[in-house]
Amino acid sequence: MRKIKNLSLILALLIPLCSCSKEPVRMDVETLISQTFQFNEGTDDYLKESAEMDVETLISWTFQFNEGTNDYSLFFGFLDKNGKYLSVDGTVDIRIVNEMDEEVYMSSKNFSKDDFGYYSNEISGEQFLANVRIPASEITDGKSSSGKVYLTVYHENIYAFDEVNCYARYNLPISDIQLIHEAFPQEIKVTDYRGETDAILQITDITYEFEKEYTPKLKITVFGEKTYDKSGSYSAYDIIEYKLCDSEGYIINSGSVFLDSLREGDKFKDDSIIIYDLIPGETYELRLMERAW
Repeated sequence: MRKIKNLSLILALLIPLCSCSKEPVRMDVETLISQTFQFNEGTDDYLKESAEMDVETLISWTFQFNEGTNDYSLFFGFLDKNGKYLSVDGTVDIRIVNEMDEEVYMSSKNFSKDDFGYYSNEISGEQFLANVRIPASEITDGKSSSGKVYLTVYHENIYAFDEVNCYARYNLPISDIQLIHEAFPQEIKVTDYRGETDAILQITDITYEFEKEYTPKLKITVFGEKTYDKSGSYSAYDIIEYKLCDSEGYIINSGSVFLDSLREGDKFKDDSIIIYDLIPGETYELRLMERAW
């Protein structure tokens, strides 16, 4: 059973793809795109006629999401003792654990010589790698879009490598959140500093959308009508205060909604509430209330 031997070669090829730090490195979208492998026709200048017994080194393991096909690719390659690329048959055991320590995927997949091809990205250049595909539907939704992919590559009684890992950055599926609120319609009084009622707003509905891209965010839209105005015309602005609480009742976000130039009888729709850093899978409560002086 052969283990990884050429550590210096592995590190030289791997450093651009996988950080060695314990915590994931935060990266912008452009950097993520530059690490995405693209298929090339390639040449056979560095490819040796393959045989499993020639496998000496495992290289360039990395993981990416393929938006066009809605699946994931786990890439890795092999070299012989002379540094020549190989294409061989084998098995890879895969585990994916997100940053919340949830195991969202575990499986073994066989690969063959037909799964190898030339791939390149802006950081690593062109390499000859196996591309093991994982349908997105096979990975469980979790509480974090980032984590680690653990892989063990082997061919029984011929070659085997110790478990290695690389990062999954902002591409794992995450759970939806749930938003609860008071029953509607809800009446909110707009008062002045003396506590006198200047206006009454009736909240008729809210809708929300949880966007799951690189930085997940909650977007809330409030619908309602101004049913009373003391002035009889319109106010410069009316204010609704809100608080967002987690499932344990802790306030994790608060703010105000400003409604400009509403007349009595006007309907309104406001989408100014946008909240970041929420936990996927959590249940939150939105509380709307009158402004406190």
